[in-house]
Amino acid sequence: MKPGSSLPQPRRLVVIVWTLFTLLVVVGVKYYTSIEIRKLERRLETVKNGLHQKKDKLQEIQDRQKSVESEETMFTDRLRVMKEIIQDIQFRLTTTDELETQKVILSSAPPPAF
Repeated sequence: MKPGSSLPQPRRLVVIVWTLFTLLVVVGVKYYTSIEIRKLERRLETVKNGLHQKKDKLQEIQDRQKSVESEETMFTDRLRVMKEIIQDIQFRLTTTDELETQKVILSSAPPPAF
């Protein structure tokens, strides 16, 4: 054993080999991790793009649904107004028919006696 070293020569060599091996393993794991992170980032970007597309499509469908609902409300209102107009016309025709019937009855009846 040399006076400056605490380990014998063959043991020192084993420690150096293990240190280099450990360093290679750490570098390899770091490289593998960086590759996997890049893959994960690409997948995440793909998912983000798909999510944005679906969000845009959802917004488009919601806008279309609002448009259809407003058209439906408009048509419902128009239908209600048309029904009211028809009912009014029927009421007026019925009232007119009753008045004419009363006129006919009054004109065909003998004059009232005083």
